[in-house]
Amino acid sequence: MSSPITLIATLTALPGYAEAVESSLRQLVPLSQAEAGCLQYNLHSHQEQANRFIMVEQWQDAEALSAHQQTAHFKHFVETCGSLLESVDHQLMHRII
Repeated sequence: MSSPITLIATLTALPGYAEAVESSLRQLVPLSQAEAGCLQYNLHSHQEQANRFIMVEQWQDAEALSAHQQTAHFKHFVETCGSLLESVDHQLMHRII
C-alpha cells in the first residue's frame, strides 16, 4: 500500500493579479477537498508578500494526486490563472512521523 503524499505548492502572482489568483484558488479549495483521496487541501497567504500563496496538500497516494491534476476544476484553474502566475514551486514529500 502506498503512503500519503504531501505537496507544498507556492504560487506567486504577477504584480496586480494577486486578488484574481486568490479568488480562483478559493474556488479550487472546496472542490479539491471533496475529491476521493484528498486528506488535506488548505490555502495560505504569505504574511509579508501579498502576491504569494501556499497550498498545503496531502493525498492518500500518488494516484490520488494524479487524479486531482486531471479534474475539470484543476484544469480550469491552470487555464484561467496560469498566465497570471510569476512562478509555481512544488515540493513533493512523504511524511516521516
